[in-house]
Amino acid sequence: LLVEVLLGIVLAYMYPKLGAVYLFPNVTAHWIAVVIIFFLSGFAIRINELSNAALNLKFNIFVMVYNFLGISFVVDFVAKFFHRNEIVSEDLMKGMIICSCLSMPTNMMVVLSMSANGDLAASLFLATTMNLIGVFITPLLIFVYLGENAEIDFVRTYRSVSLRVLMPVAVGLSLRLLLPGSDAFVNTKKALFTKIRERALVYVVYTTFCVTFYAPPDGSSATQIVVMALSQVILLLAAMVIAWILLFIFFNREPRLRVVGLFGCSMKTAALGIPLISAIYEDHPKLGIFTLPLLIWYPAQLVIGTLLSSRLRRFVDYKLSKYEMERQMKYVETRDCDNDCGLG
Repeated sequence: LLVEVLLGIVLAYMYPKLGAVYLFPNVTAHWIAVVIIFFLSGFAIRINELSNAALNLKFNIFVMVYNFLGISFVVDFVAKFFHRNEIVSEDLMKGMIICSCLSMPTNMMVVLSMSANGDLAASLFLATTMNLIGVFITPLLIFVYLGENAEIDFVRTYRSVSLRVLMPVAVGLSLRLLLPGSDAFVNTKKALFTKIRERALVYVVYTTFCVTFYAPPDGSSATQIVVMALSQVILLLAAMVIAWILLFIFFNREPRLRVVGLFGCSMKTAALGIPLISAIYEDHPKLGIFTLPLLIWYPAQLVIGTLLSSRLRRFVDYKLSKYEMERQMKYVETRDCDNDCGLG
C-alpha cells in the first residue's frame, strides 16, 4: 500500500491535470471512492467478537483519551510553536494538527496486535469503536484547536460525513447482520475487500495530490516539509514511549493489553482518515498539504510497529509464562498449607 501511495503521488506530480480536472475528483474520489471505503468497512465489522472487549472499560477509555486528546494536545502545542517561529508553514501546521485528531487504523492495528500476541478482541473493539466515534470527534477537535482557522462549516461537514461515511457504514453493517451467510462470505472475500479499499484509498490520495500540484504553490518550502516529517516521526516515538510507561503503571500484569494499548495509543488511520479529511475539506485547494503529515505518520508507525512486533511477542510470551508459573507456585503453596493444617 505504501509503495502504491508513493507512486500515486509521483504520478500526480508528473501530470496533475489528469486527476485534478479530467477524472472529476469531486465525484469519483470525494464521493464514489469514499463511499466504497466506508461501505466495506461497515460490512467487515465483526460485532460478535467485540462484546467481551467492550467490558474492559478502564482500558478502552485510557486508549481513547490518550489517542484522541493526549496526542492532539501535544501536537497542537508543537505545531503552533513551529508556526510562530516560522519553522513550518501555516498549512503544514494545520496538517499536523488534523493528523493528530484522527483515530487509529483498523487493519494495521489488528495485524500488528496479532503478530505481537496482543489481545485480538481488544484491538478489534478499539479500532472499530474509535473509527465510528472519530467521525464525530475529529471535526470537533480540529475546530477546538484551530478555531476559526479550522475553516469548518459544521452543517455542511456533518451532512457530508453523514452521507459519505455514516450511511455507507450503516448500510454495510446492516447487510452484514441481516444477510444469511454473510460472516462466511466476508471471511472468504476478506483479502478482496482489503484490496478494493486500498485501491480506493490510493485513488483518493492520487487525485488529492493532483489537485494540490495543479493549484498554485502554498508557500511551504522543502526545508519546512523536511522539518515537519522529522517532527512527525519524533512525536510518534515520544507518544509510544510515554504510552508504554503509562501502560506499565496502570496495566502492569496484563501484557497482551499493554501491547494493544501501545499500538492503539499512538497510531493514526490513513485508510479512513484521508477520506474523512476529504469529506471535511472537499473543496479546499490545500487539501493535499493537509494530508501530507498523515502520510508521514502512517508509514512511520507501520515501520516502527513491524520492527517492534517480534520483540513484543517475546515480551508477552515471557510475561504470560512468568505469571502462569507464579500461579502454579501459589497453588502448590496453598495446597501444602491446607495439607499441613489438616495434619495438624
